[in-house]
Amino acid sequence: MVLIPAALAACTTFFSGVILSDITNFKVKHYRLKGNNLKKSVRFVQISDLHGISYGEGNKRLIEAVNKLHPDFVIMSGDIMSADVLLAKHMPKSVDVAESLISGLSLHHKIYFGLGNHEQKPEWFPDEFGVHFDVMMERFSKAGAVILDNSTVYREAEGISISGLSLPRKNYQKFDRIQLSLDEMEDILERPSEKYYKILIAHNPEYIDIYSDWGADLTLSGHYHGGIMQLPGGKGVVSPRLEIFPDHTGGYYHTGGHDQIVSRGLGYHTLPVRVFNPGELVCVDVVCS
Repeated sequence: MVLIPAALAACTTFFSGVILSDITNFKVKHYRLKGNNLKKSVRFVQISDLHGISYGEGNKRLIEAVNKLHPDFVIMSGDIMSADVLLAKHMPKSVDVAESLISGLSLHHKIYFGLGNHEQKPEWFPDEFGVHFDVMMERFSKAGAVILDNSTVYREAEGISISGLSLPRKNYQKFDRIQLSLDEMEDILERPSEKYYKILIAHNPEYIDIYSDWGADLTLSGHYHGGIMQLPGGKGVVSPRLEIFPDHTGGYYHTGGHDQIVSRGLGYHTLPVRVFNPGELVCVDVVCS
């Protein structure tokens, strides 16, 4: 019987070490895709779900990793800051971290910022957090981010459109998946011209079929944090809706001629837990087909 407490202690020590390593380190994940309508090949970096975490002072480690990849631009796909009701007093600090990261990256890179549910929460619940939504957006914009809140920008030199989808609160409900129709999405975000290679920033990865029908060539998502714990083969364990073994927790997916990359994210919120699931900085090369 003495072996049981010893085994439990060993397991606790092992998993504590894994968690500590995974919440303080990140890896670079590379993807190479072919793109129709591109005028020339591009490389960009995707940053998602940082949740106000710093990798070194001023996020020096993260900024250096991005710089070494020499991207043509940077896409932030939501939840760069953290608006957690249980930890609301920490929200202003997480906004400071996000603003500092944008400022540091914008010295060398164009940044396109799509909103996640945490950026939207101060708009949905204006009395629960210490930073006003409009003020936060203005700070991020002044720091160097192009805010894509249900809007689109065009990069004519490469033939690319980049759109940011900000889903309604109902599409982030806990426990219940609320359907999103194509008509609803088109009411929220107008389709860009067909002559461009269309990148869509859509933080919630659940609606891949609708994103494809809308006309996105590539959707960039996050939100699931890799399923918190990764099983062999990259399968995640739990979704933000507390669904067990959900789809699209992280990686590359292809549906109806449409590509989707779901970042496993760089941070955490509420509980500092990632298991066999280190933070992930995504680097994407899209080449002319």
